[in-house]
Amino acid sequence: MSILNSCSPGEKKLPEAVIMGKYFPYDEYIFLNKVLSNEVTMLDSADLSEGKPFTFEVAADDYTIHRLAHKALFSLMVVVRNGDTVEVTQVDDKAWPYRVKGSPECMLLVDYLEKLNRDHYKVDSLAAIFQYSQDRSDFIAIRDHLNAEFKRMLDDHKAYARDFVTSHPSSIASIVVINGFFKEFALFNSQEDFSYYEMVDNALMSRMPENRHVQDFHQQVENIRASNEYELEARMRLSPGRMIPEFKLPSSKGSDIGPQDFAGSNLLIYFWAGADAKSRQTNPVIKSAYEAYHPYGLEVLNISFDKDPKVWEAARDLDQLPGYHCTDLKGAGSPVQKLFNLKMRLPHYFLVDTRGRIFEHDGDFSKLAGQIVELYKQNPDM
Repeated sequence: MSILNSCSPGEKKLPEAVIMGKYFPYDEYIFLNKVLSNEVTMLDSADLSEGKPFTFEVAADDYTIHRLAHKALFSLMVVVRNGDTVEVTQVDDKAWPYRVKGSPECMLLVDYLEKLNRDHYKVDSLAAIFQYSQDRSDFIAIRDHLNAEFKRMLDDHKAYARDFVTSHPSSIASIVVINGFFKEFALFNSQEDFSYYEMVDNALMSRMPENRHVQDFHQQVENIRASNEYELEARMRLSPGRMIPEFKLPSSKGSDIGPQDFAGSNLLIYFWAGADAKSRQTNPVIKSAYEAYHPYGLEVLNISFDKDPKVWEAARDLDQLPGYHCTDLKGAGSPVQKLFNLKMRLPHYFLVDTRGRIFEHDGDFSKLAGQIVELYKQNPDM
């Protein structure tokens, strides 16, 4: 039975949206879920054991995204609003087992999902070749060829996704595409591809500003904009020539120390964590740098982002990490993380000259020795 929705006087009432279909017989259920940006709600289900058609009725005053989920099949997302009918028929097609009829808005998303899943199917065939080829004498060459082929497929699909959102910026489907993945790889980078986010946001806010998906995406874009602005500010604030930010942290000797306590000395600030494997691998580099340049006045300030003091102290002592040591035992929640915009991208270092100015910073420790040499070559009073 259809439930009529309220509308303004004189306006024709539309019945609920209908999602109907016929799948092959399974001793399982198909589930209808409502999909929002931050939650998925199960609305209804149907028994597929006898292979009978199913029908779901959905109250949707505006475009909403729903997902038909079945554990043996790809999940199918559809876009509907009141008055729409979506018909789904399962077919014998391993790459895309659906034939769908729906509104133009719905079919934009369905057509993209078909493209995505057919491309995924091709990638799966590469994975199968990889598994079957491991005992071959030319496996290395096969592996390299498969990696190159995957990269080509990924690049091609990224290009397709960009063409899609450029051609359909005011479609709900573009929200799904721009936030989508090709296997485990994001299709769009919120910093590098921000112009696409803006394009879709502007088009959708112009077309349907009251839509829940559009409002959620608009908030997402505003958050990205603020993050990008913070990243730009942080890059400027932490660029070479700027004064090193001041802070104080408890040291292993009990007193609070910070970079300002090393005025007059060239300083290597090393951000690391005893619980971080890459940091542990890098600690010998810090030790070598200290042994080579401390006789010439280089000081090392090691700042740990461990939360467990035992892990910090054990790693520090086991690796014989030289210099001064401090931590606030707050891990990713340390205010110093935000001050230096690290986001737990460890390890990382800052080189600071005798006047407290940033000389260089990086996460590539193969550059460290050469940069220390250049630091000593500079004239701090120039």
